Amino acid sequence: MKLLTRSVAVLLTAATTFSLAACGGAEDGDTGHTRVLLDWNPNPDHLSLYTAEHTGAYDDRGLDVEFLLPGNTADAAKDVSLGRADMAVSYETDTILARAEGLDVVNVGALIPTPLNSLITKTSSGITAPADLAGKSVAVSGLPSQQVTLNYIADKAGIDPESITMPNVQQNLNQALLSDQVDAIFGAYPNIEGVELSQRTDITTLTAAEMGVPSSAELVIIANPTRLADDDAYAERVRGFLAATAEGHDAAMRDASLAVEALTPETEGAYDPDLLAAMVDATIGILKKGNSDGDTTFGVQNPQAWSDYADWMRDNGLLDAATGSNALINGADATTNDYLPE
Repeated sequence: MKLLTRSVAVLLTAATTFSLAACGGAEDGDTGHTRVLLDWNPNPDHLSLYTAEHTGAYDDRGLDVEFLLPGNTADAAKDVSLGRADMAVSYETDTILARAEGLDVVNVGALIPTPLNSLITKTSSGITAPADLAGKSVAVSGLPSQQVTLNYIADKAGIDPESITMPNVQQNLNQALLSDQVDAIFGAYPNIEGVELSQRTDITTLTAAEMGVPSSAELVIIANPTRLADDDAYAERVRGFLAATAEGHDAAMRDASLAVEALTPETEGAYDPDLLAAMVDATIGILKKGNSDGDTTFGVQNPQAWSDYADWMRDNGLLDAATGSNALINGADATTNDYLPE
């Protein structure tokens, strides 16, 4: 998993190098052909999607689902907004940013309903709370959101953000920690990088939510709200896709080995079998806790929580970079539960 996908700056990157337009438009009427753009290469965060595919849940609903890899992580909102993809896997942060930029997208369900971005340190460092970060070095991967978030965490903990050194190690977070270049890393996922690290050393993990950052959904499924309102066939495909994905989610919750089986061919060469199984177990453990309200129903999000998170983004200047102004956007408008199975 590349940390580049977890960024507030994602929508500010250069134009995509991969175009869905080359594959034809996404308007396929009643054929059931449904193009879903992933946020990154297949990985354990996508277990609900691939378990649904593996068990035939999409086929059962007459859906010919095609998962597409992005040439650039900025593709998601742009291609859904322009109708070049039916749906995409994205992030709550990026969905709110996209709305602030005027893109035509809405979250229709959460794949990972809680935040994953975490601070990870070796247990030997003695860092067990945000206040322990004073005078420490915390590696980041260079995303603007990471420094903003760490500054917020420091302020909330009553320490001077300037006392924290934040070297940019790009995609080498794990290596920086294992080689003792830094005291901690920020931006890693406990079910991905955390699992890899835990097999090498004893670690302490503090999620952003545990450190006082408002809760947000890490991975969401976005669709085009105008098409949902105007195209009944499209709306039904979205409903069918979410219902089938919910079945995949529930099947994985019941049997982790089924999720491992589904992901194994999709992740060949990325993870060895034992590591993949451990990551799937960790992901399922997170999913079983449900969303920020503790609701374990697949996909469900609290609009008020989205509103609160958008307000936090605005208050901390995270909307300024995307819009050039402190955008007036209601985060609750960026999400809906209306297309999830009852």
